[in-house]
Amino acid sequence: MAKKGSKNNISNRGKAAEMRKVGGRLLVAFLYDGSNVGHGKYIAAKFSDDGKIYKDPNGKPVPYGAIVSS
Repeated sequence: MAKKGSKNNISNRGKAAEMRKVGGRLLVAFLYDGSNVGHGKYIAAKFSDDGKIYKDPNGKPVPYGAIVSS
């Protein structure tokens, strides 16, 4: 039986370890705390180059896990 390797090794993670992109711009994850405005607390996305939050058409930050790279 072949040895699998460490789960912490990024090369073993495959697609899950890739950074997400929107319109050719790289996104990074951060903890969004929108409790004061009724959004709750979750991992959202912001652009790595300028730090602006990636939002949906209604102005609510998009959860990082809901983003499909394009």
